[in-house]
Amino acid sequence: MRSLLLAVLAAYLIAAIHSILAFVNKRRSLQQVAEWSLAVGWVLHTGVLIDEWVVDGHYPLFGSRETLSFLAWALVAGYAIVLYRYGARAVGAFAVPLICILTFVAMMSGRGRNPSAAAFSTTWLFPIHTTLLVFAYAAFFIVFMASVMYLLQERELKLKTFSAFFHRLPSLSTVNEIATHSAAIGLTLLSLGLVAGMFWNWSLHGKMWRNDPKEILAVLTWALYFGLAMYRSTANWRGRRAAWLGVLGFVLVLCTFLAAPLFGSYHVFGMLRF
Repeated sequence: MRSLLLAVLAAYLIAAIHSILAFVNKRRSLQQVAEWSLAVGWVLHTGVLIDEWVVDGHYPLFGSRETLSFLAWALVAGYAIVLYRYGARAVGAFAVPLICILTFVAMMSGRGRNPSAAAFSTTWLFPIHTTLLVFAYAAFFIVFMASVMYLLQERELKLKTFSAFFHRLPSLSTVNEIATHSAAIGLTLLSLGLVAGMFWNWSLHGKMWRNDPKEILAVLTWALYFGLAMYRSTANWRGRRAAWLGVLGFVLVLCTFLAAPLFGSYHVFGMLRF
C-alpha cells in the first residue's frame, strides 16, 4: 500500500507543478493537466484510505500518519468544491503544494499499530467526530488562503502597485465570498464534531468534558470562528479586519491540531492516549 500512496503523491506533485505553472503563465491547458492529475490522485487516495480501513480493522483516523493523509484527502475535496463553485483556479497554486507536503509526511511516517484502535473505532461516534473535525480544518484552511489573498490584494490596491501577481488572483469580492462561505461551513462542521466528541467522551468515561488542552483550544477556535461568521454577516466587518481574523483563526487551528499534545493533551492528532 506504500507504493499506492507513492503513486498518489506523484499525481499530486504533477498537479502542484502544473497548478503553479498555470498560475504563472495563465494557460488553460496546464490547469487542465493539474485538475486531471489531482482527480486521479484523489481516487487513488480514496482507495488507500479504504484499504487501510479494511486491513487495519479500524477507521483510518487513529494516528498522526492516518490523520495527515486524511486531511490531505479532505483538502483536495475542499479545493474541488471551491473550483466548481467559484472557478478560483489560483487557489490550487497554494492548496495543492500543501496537499503534497501532507501526503509526503504521511507516507514517510511509520504505520504503527495500536491494539486499542479497533476497539475505539467500532464506536460509531468515533468516525463521525474525527471526520467532521478534519473537514472543518480543511474548510478553515480555505478561509486562511482566501484571507491571505485578500490581504495581498488589498495592500496592492492601497499602494496602487498592481503587479502580475495581483492580476492572477481572484477579485476581492470573490475571495471575500470564499472566506465567508468556508468559515460558515467550517463552523458548522466543527460544531457538529465537538458535539459528537462530547457524546463519545460520555460513552467512554461517563463525562462530556475533561479539561483537556485540545478540547479547550477547540472551543476557543469555535468561539473565534463563530465571531468571524457573525461579523462577516455585517458590512462593517467584511474586509481587512475579517481577513486578519481568518488568519488568527487558522493559527488557533494549528495549535489545536499540532501543538495541543505539547501541553499534555491525551489527543495526538487522531490518536488517543489513555
